[in-house]
Amino acid sequence: MNVGEWVFKRAATYPDGPFLEEDGRSFTNRAFNERVNRMAHALAAWGVDRGERVAVLMANSSEFLEIFFACAKTGAIMAPLNFRLAVPELVFILRDCTPRLLVYSADFSAKAGELRAALPGALRFLRQGGAEGEDPPLADAAAAFSVAEPAVAAEVTLDDPLFIMYTSGTTGDPKGAVLTHMNVLFGSINTVVGCGIDRSFRSLVVAPLFHIGALGASALPILYAGGSLVLKEFTNASEVIELISRGGINYLFAVPVMFQLLLKTEQWPTADFSSVRFFIAGGAPMPLEVIRKYQQDKGVFFSQGYGMTETFRLTSLDLADSIRKAGSVGKEVLHVLMRIVDDSGQDVTPGESGEIIVKGPNVFSGYWRRPAETAAAMAGGWFHTGDMGRRDEEGFLYIVGRKVELIISSGENIYPAEVERAVQALPGVREAAAVGMPDRKKGEVVAVFVLPTEGAGLTEEALLEGLRGKIAPFKLPRKVVFVAEFPRNATGKILKNGLREMLR
Repeated sequence: MNVGEWVFKRAATYPDGPFLEEDGRSFTNRAFNERVNRMAHALAAWGVDRGERVAVLMANSSEFLEIFFACAKTGAIMAPLNFRLAVPELVFILRDCTPRLLVYSADFSAKAGELRAALPGALRFLRQGGAEGEDPPLADAAAAFSVAEPAVAAEVTLDDPLFIMYTSGTTGDPKGAVLTHMNVLFGSINTVVGCGIDRSFRSLVVAPLFHIGALGASALPILYAGGSLVLKEFTNASEVIELISRGGINYLFAVPVMFQLLLKTEQWPTADFSSVRFFIAGGAPMPLEVIRKYQQDKGVFFSQGYGMTETFRLTSLDLADSIRKAGSVGKEVLHVLMRIVDDSGQDVTPGESGEIIVKGPNVFSGYWRRPAETAAAMAGGWFHTGDMGRRDEEGFLYIVGRKVELIISSGENIYPAEVERAVQALPGVREAAAVGMPDRKKGEVVAVFVLPTEGAGLTEEALLEGLRGKIAPFKLPRKVVFVAEFPRNATGKILKNGLREMLR
């Protein structure tokens, strides 16, 4: 039993059913499985044995998923790389996971050249796409191999590692989270059950597949349920609008910034979203005004949730509760146990904040070659997320911030997310981020960075006046900084360290 069987089973049961479309190419279940098998045989011929790593520096493409499922059938371990990282950051990751093979999209040929110079040795390079280059083209290299099922597939089990996904490293060096076939299976089941996904779903994949949000929400649950994918890079919001309107798309995962860009297109007023079942927002809190805009203009609801690189999806907020419980990430999904605990490990009462800890078959097996950090994260058999949350009386979860981002002012605990929600609820505020600012008397006070809506004319005085009575006086910002944009990582999350540097 392994994840590679998904594509085999689809080919065996519905061979002519749609699997994937991408820029003029389309593959049935049978055709895609044959491509996966060629890739699996090629990996073996290139010396990639069970347990060895295949690094990919690739944009969204069929080949990305072919390598993923080929690794699943052969027991190799895929290491998706964030192509937005700088070369020294990529070098750190590659030295950490020591892959046998690196496959890169032709668009990243320059980075591949620098990596080759920085990593001399046995690492083999293959190029995907492009007219010519220094390294052999992946398509030609794989085309000569058999479409038969690889015999080794029967030996790969659910306990085998399938991929290593590196954390964003916003607070230090990135760590490689090792996800097994079991984790992928139950991560997909949790989303399928939590969101009601079935064979009729046609998912538009625009977020980068090197991130768990796209791979774990846009692609894998849909494929597990029997649905199909449409791959498209999010380089032009107008093109995405057109594809949704005319391509029969009924499902889309994206980060909030992407959904906000769709609202700004000229096509938005006339765009036809009648085929859409719902959208999923992830990676950062979704502003309530954006949720309402989609509901009012297009009748489209958002299924929101909470998850991590190490866990896939942990919670889901039903569509019916998206306004009534705005700000909540819902309740834990089927195969997840969740607790909220204080510093002594005791469960807190409803309404009280504490650290979110979880367990379940979707939780990762550990950090690559970091036993001490794995043991600390899994203390007591529960994964300690580092996220602070609280439940209301109905059991709905609210994220109040990262444990390491807690602001302590004159002995009072202030969670940035509480301040951010209050600020974002004010007229004229598009997005907000709160951080701690050193203060001689109080230790820390709140500083808030605000991205205003166009033409709002918002002032610091008006913002602070609007907050009075909405949050406790000790939580009121002592400094307001208006910004034209936020520093973000590759998944759209605001980099709080960058904001603290701005304060310094």
